[in-house]
Amino acid sequence: MHIPDVLLGGGAAIATGAIAAAGLGYALRRVDERHGARTTSLMGMTAAFVFAAQMVNFPVGPGVTGHLMGGLLSAVLLGPWAGAVVIAAVLIVQCFLFQDGGVTALGANFVNMGLIGAVGGYAIYDPIRRALGGRRGILIGAMVAAWFSVLLAAGAFAIELAAGGRREDFFRILTWMALVHAAIGVGEALITGLVVRLVLLTRPELIEAPSELEIEGDPRPAPGWAPTVAAGMGIALAVAVFVSPFAAPDPDGLEYVGEKFAFLPSEETPPVLAAPMPDYEAPVPSALRGLDEAKAATAAAGLIGTLVVFGFAWGMARVFTASDARPEASADAVA
Repeated sequence: MHIPDVLLGGGAAIATGAIAAAGLGYALRRVDERHGARTTSLMGMTAAFVFAAQMVNFPVGPGVTGHLMGGLLSAVLLGPWAGAVVIAAVLIVQCFLFQDGGVTALGANFVNMGLIGAVGGYAIYDPIRRALGGRRGILIGAMVAAWFSVLLAAGAFAIELAAGGRREDFFRILTWMALVHAAIGVGEALITGLVVRLVLLTRPELIEAPSELEIEGDPRPAPGWAPTVAAGMGIALAVAVFVSPFAAPDPDGLEYVGEKFAFLPSEETPPVLAAPMPDYEAPVPSALRGLDEAKAATAAAGLIGTLVVFGFAWGMARVFTASDARPEASADAVA
């Protein structure tokens, strides 16, 4: 659900940019308050996985696909504000390295996928988790909130588009965005549920939870995070290199509705800032040119992007945390 350049009007782009800047600044301050090796170590790994997973479009209907947004998943692992920072890191790299999402729409994309997806999604997840309790509460809460986060982000885009001048078809666009993204939200919920279930079975201490919460009696130790980060990066790289080249080629939900209502910018419209690897196509080494070149280019872009996102998010975490860390606050304190 990446909004391209020139789609939103100037006023909407400025307004969402201001909201995004204020939200990201606040999120970074909250990350600064959450000193600790856990957050620092896991932010890079989580960003890398979300980036790789977003490269894999899955079909949701004839001629339309969707992909993971990842805001709620990041919030479940890291807390809502650190989750929002992770999505910001992913969006910045996607925008400037791969031209996925416009520079003028970067603020709107962060509002929709970072603030609404991570922070808003966590506001839905946390009460469900508390009400149901234990592993069941975490899993069901994550899946329900993941579905709602996609639907809310789709609705926010329709409002932003109308605020930018496209008012005549607002209710029709909102209806189609809701219908298409309700189906995409099912995929988001299933992927989020699978990842959360795997984490609960193997490393339940990775789930962000208040200290008073016991996940069915499981201890919550503070292990060294290097093996976990290495394993997570291995999974992210495998998805980016071996799975993303086989992603469904059809338009995603926003593009599908945009084609239906003819509000997408023309293909001839130049981007505000050209990216070095647009459309996730990296230069292919000569040794690999005997393979399917398009798939090899996507795999190379996935490899580069995953490593860059990891480094960028980890660097942000290091800048906004300190080695003389006090104990990390509970998720309740940052919600």
